[in-house]
Amino acid sequence: MSRQDGIGAACAIVAISLVAWLSHESLQIAGCRDTLHADEFGRLDTLEPNRAAELAEFKRQLVDGGANPQEQACVARIGLPF
Repeated sequence: MSRQDGIGAACAIVAISLVAWLSHESLQIAGCRDTLHADEFGRLDTLEPNRAAELAEFKRQLVDGGANPQEQACVARIGLPF
């Protein structure tokens, strides 16, 4: 195996690792958006009154720090969804 082959293999490993890490990070962000109901905050005025009230309570928990650990980790990762 020549030096160029080793360099090429190392570059391929780095590139594959980077793509895998970015894919994993993207999936984590998408999961956080689902966990934090980010899409629902965007259309809060069109939701049913009961769901809007639930979302308002959830917003209060997120702001006050009363959310569960998974939700708090998501807020730390992507920020508040509103």
